[in-house]
Parts: sequence; C-alpha cells; structure tokens
Amino acid sequence: MSAGPGLARMAGLGYLTMAVTSAFWFGTMQSLRSGGDAAVLGHIRDARLVFELSILAGTLGFIAYLGTAALLYRAYSAEAGVAVGLLFALVVASVPLSMAAIGRQMELLSLLDATGPAAQDPQTQVALLVRGFDSLMRLSSLFWGLWLFPLGWLAIRTGGLSRMVGAFLTLSGLGYLLGFAEPLLATSLALPPPAQTAIAGVSVLGELVATVWLLLGAGRRSA
Repeated sequence: MSAGPGLARMAGLGYLTMAVTSAFWFGTMQSLRSGGDAAVLGHIRDARLVFELSILAGTLGFIAYLGTAALLYRAYSAEAGVAVGLLFALVVASVPLSMAAIGRQMELLSLLDATGPAAQDPQTQVALLVRGFDSLMRLSSLFWGLWLFPLGWLAIRTGGLSRMVGAFLTLSGLGYLLGFAEPLLATSLALPPPAQTAIAGVSVLGELVATVWLLLGAGRRSA
C-alpha cells in the first residue's frame, strides 16, 4: 500500500511553514546577538516588535513541525509503521526542547520590563539565558538530525529518483549530528570553520530537498 500524495503534500506544506517561520525566528535571534551579550538587551529594546513577532513565528513553526510528523505518520503507518513511528517520536522529543529555547527568549523579553531586584545585574542574567538558549538549540539539533534518517529511509524505500532524496537526507542527518558533536569535542579535534560551514550548508540543503520532495507528492511510489 502506498502513501497518498495528498498527505505527503500537506506534510510538505507543514515542513515549508516550519522552515520559513523558524528561519525568521532563529535569524532574528542571531542578529540581535551581534555585538555580544552586553548588547543583546539594547538590540531587543530597539527592535522589540520584531523580536516578539519572531517568538510567535518560532512557536508556529514548531507546531507545524509536529503537524508534519503527524501527517507523515498517517501517510506511511500502514506500510512502514516502525520507521515512521520512530520519525514521529524523534520530532515529538525535539519540540519541547525548542519550545524551552523560546521560553529563554521570553525571559529575555521580561528583563526589559523588570523592576526591583529582578532588574539588578541584568547582564549576568542575559548571559545565562543566552547560554541556556544555545544549549537547548544544540540538543534540539540532535533530534533534527536523527529524524532525517527514518525520513530518508522512507524516501529510499519509495524507489526511483526518491532514492537520491533519501541519500541526501541521510547526509543531512549526519551533518546535524556532526554539528551537535563538534562543540563538545576537544579543541584539538574541532573542525575548521570552512568544514563547519560546509556541514551546516549540507544540513540545510537536505531539508530543502525534503520539502520539495514532499510538496511534489512523495507518497507516489515508482512502478
């Protein structure tokens, strides 16, 4: 039994929504960090509305991510229940971590309006919240990589040109895993900046390929 292309396209639309909203969310956070931790609150104050909108966009994106996984489970559960069940579990595991990272951003926002003891030594609080955000994002990225393996297996199983998509997704998943592990390695084992950039590029490109594949109706198996 093959998965319906309609469900696959709906999953692709959810994945595209997640990609667009999370790119705005994460890109906004990174831009506000230019100048180091000491400048973060000032940047947020100057662009408060954009920061607030990015938080809403990130929240929407991760809800869409859950929806994508649910649609893929519905589409493939009859023919590849174990793989798509693992895929769904990995997505479900990642979303609370991502939402917790958004929670750190909301705490940054609350520092702008803090008074009394809460307003004392804001730079230390900013540094702790930013480090917490980074750690949660790194943990989330582990699951972002792992879920691409069962998704890639589903693509390979579909046959035809989808096998190339599956191979690309597998490479993308490996890129995320390397990106997770690299900061934890000793300095002597760390990858050079060009290699880090290449790995990040492969990871992002793999997800773009997956989005297009789903939007084109990935559920249609080759004859």
